[in-house]
Amino acid sequence: MTLQVLDPTAKAAIQTAGMADRPETLAGKRIGLLYNDKLNAEPLLTAIYDVLADRFDGAAAHVVNKGNASRPADPELLKTFASEVDVALLANGD
Repeated sequence: MTLQVLDPTAKAAIQTAGMADRPETLAGKRIGLLYNDKLNAEPLLTAIYDVLADRFDGAAAHVVNKGNASRPADPELLKTFASEVDVALLANGD
């Protein structure tokens, strides 16, 4: 019998392909807040948005609850959400 030992200390590779470009500023941008039904997800995003709104004039929030935390967001919800915002913040809570 052979015992295979895995090294849990390997560094994770961060994949950057397919990531959206960051805007120069958030001033006047529509900031999407997408959360799930987990406890504290909405308050976390709201607190982050409040900091951003203080720093960037005219930043507006668009808040959407994707629903059940154990299921992926509906593709149509994501498509609509993406069309209504310039940048998006997502959070899980607990």
